[in-house]
Amino acid sequence: MADRPLLVLADERDLAARAFVAHHRSEGARLLIPSDLSRPGWCLRVGDPGASVAVAEDGAIAASTLRGVITRLAAIAPAQLPHVAEADRDYVASEMSAFLGAWLSALACPVMNRPFVPSLSGPVWRREQWVRLALGLDIPVAPVRLALRPGSPMPAPPPPGEACVRLDVIGRAVIGHGHPRLRAHARRLADGAGMALLGVFFDADDGHARFVGADRWPDLSDRSIGDAVMESLS
Repeated sequence: MADRPLLVLADERDLAARAFVAHHRSEGARLLIPSDLSRPGWCLRVGDPGASVAVAEDGAIAASTLRGVITRLAAIAPAQLPHVAEADRDYVASEMSAFLGAWLSALACPVMNRPFVPSLSGPVWRREQWVRLALGLDIPVAPVRLALRPGSPMPAPPPPGEACVRLDVIGRAVIGHGHPRLRAHARRLADGAGMALLGVFFDADDGHARFVGADRWPDLSDRSIGDAVMESLS
């Protein structure tokens, strides 16, 4: 299905995204990096998303041909735009993020994960917010000890020693080894957050394990995860 491109929006230094694209290039996977937003040809057709156009790697890609989009950026950061004059980077990054949010939200194809204002890739929640969602879904949770590292733009992983089991929700599939009850918990948590891609951590491998954290960006370089992504978009 190389004629149906799959865009992976990621930082150019995202090795997992690059590995995924390299492995699935023959199936249409293409890397979309922040600097591509500066290339001519982009188009957002309000009211006619199929006529919109993206520009990545080897040229323009019509939105109507897309197999899907995987988003691995919460926003475009000024540091990702070294080709832009330093004095203008903050403004340009903000405008690019806003444009991408509108562009991605209008697409008719699957977007994993869809924008959740102000994030381009699902909700950017602190650990406490994930715990609140889990509690609302009757999922046992471990006490919260750490939320966000100072200066970090994304949720912190569970503190060392807390996470024993990781399950990755990929579309309708759950990847990893874990008790059936934990797999059901992971599925419900992803659905509750409206996310098609989500890593979920528990503090044990039995049915009484407690939720300890979540990761919005499963490791695409893992072949089982990458293959599950492609299967979910087939």
